[in-house]
Amino acid sequence: MTFAAAERFLARASLALCAFAGLLLAVMAVLINVEVVARYVFNSSTLIADEYSGYLFVWSTLLAFGYAFHAGQFLRVDAVVQRFRGRTKAASELLAAIAGLAVSAICVYATWQLFEASWRFGTRSIQPSATPLWIMQIALPFAFAWLALLYAATIARIVSGRIDGAARS
Repeated sequence: MTFAAAERFLARASLALCAFAGLLLAVMAVLINVEVVARYVFNSSTLIADEYSGYLFVWSTLLAFGYAFHAGQFLRVDAVVQRFRGRTKAASELLAAIAGLAVSAICVYATWQLFEASWRFGTRSIQPSATPLWIMQIALPFAFAWLALLYAATIARIVSGRIDGAARS
């Protein structure tokens, strides 16, 4: 696979994950509205709307990280970097990408430990659903691993001279 093909794959996969995140937000909206109708019309509750809305929101946020990163909209403070030119700008962008990769890798490790402990001990939510938490937590290491991969690709682009900084569509 060529470098350009890998970049296209990463961009398309990030877009697909973002689209799935949008679908999860729609499901969350439906779930919340069902809960509202159940409570105010039927004086009842789904007993899961609050819990599952939280899970869906977290998944949506995490799965959209890649698209935000690729679009150049991911958590950046550019006030100083915008003033740099040439090698200084590339060096600062490389330093930022390395830091992002390091933080992402730490998050992969920490969230994998959380997921693994929940799996090993059979941890369940304290809500009436008693949802196995590992099911909801698997999105955490996956999303941070995807972000780490995107940072690694950005580092490769900077080092190869293909771009001078953050990912752009």
